[in-house]
Amino acid sequence: MDVPDDVVAYGLAELATRSGLSPRTIRFYQSAEVLTRPDRRGRSAVYREHHLERLRLIAELQDRGLTLGAIRQLLGRRASPGMSVGDWLGLDETLQGPWSEDGPRVVGDDELADALGNRPPGLRSKLERSRYLERQRDGSWLVSSPALLDLALQLEDDGIDVELTGQAMNLLRRRLSRAVDDLIRLLAGRTAAGVAGWNSTDELATSLRALRPIAREAAGIILAHEVERGLQGLLQTGPTGIRRHPERNKTRRRH
Repeated sequence: MDVPDDVVAYGLAELATRSGLSPRTIRFYQSAEVLTRPDRRGRSAVYREHHLERLRLIAELQDRGLTLGAIRQLLGRRASPGMSVGDWLGLDETLQGPWSEDGPRVVGDDELADALGNRPPGLRSKLERSRYLERQRDGSWLVSSPALLDLALQLEDDGIDVELTGQAMNLLRRRLSRAVDDLIRLLAGRTAAGVAGWNSTDELATSLRALRPIAREAAGIILAHEVERGLQGLLQTGPTGIRRHPERNKTRRRH
C-alpha cells in the first residue's frame, strides 16, 4: 500500500535510530509477527508512527518478562473482544503485587545473635544447613523468610529440631508449588476466554486483590484439615496406613 506524502513516515534506518533497535532486530520482529510489515512508497519500505509505538510496547512487555510468543498472543487480542494490551498492563500491576509481607532480609552478625538469643551453640550452623540462613560474601546473613525463621526458632524452643522443621518446610513448599501451578492454570483458563465471568479487567483485578488475604487463610485451613486427616489415619492404622500419592512413588522409582 502506498503512503500519502503528508503522513509521517520513517525509513528503516530512521526507525532503528528512533527506537534504539538495530534494523536486523526490527526485521526479526516482523518475521516473529509482533510487528506489522511496512508500507511501501515506490520500492522503499516505509514505517509510520504506529510501528514506533509498537516497538516501544514490545520493549515494555519484554521488560516485564514476556516472551515473543506471549507478546504475539497478547497483541493479537487487540482486534478481538477480551483483554486489550492496556487492560493487561493494568492487570499485570495487580498480578505482580506482593502476596505476603514476609520478604528476604540481610542482617549482620550482631542482629542475628540478638535473634538467636541464648539458645544452644551450634544452632546457627543448623539454620544454615536447613537454608533458613545463607552466608553472604561480605560476611552478612541472608534470611530468605524472617517469618519462617521465627517459626523455626519457636519450634526449636518447644523441642522440635530445626533440621526437622527445615525438611518439613521444603516438603510443604514442593507440594504447595504444584498446587499453586494448578490454581494458576485454572485462573488463566478462565481469563483466556475474554475474561469470562467478569464484566471488565477492573473487576478481575478487584477479585484478585480480594483473593490475596483469603488465599493464605484458606491454605491454612485446608492444611489444618489435611493434617487432622493424616494424624487420624496414623492413630488408626499406624505409619503403614498413611496414604501415598502417585507422584511420590514415581519419584522413588526414578531414583
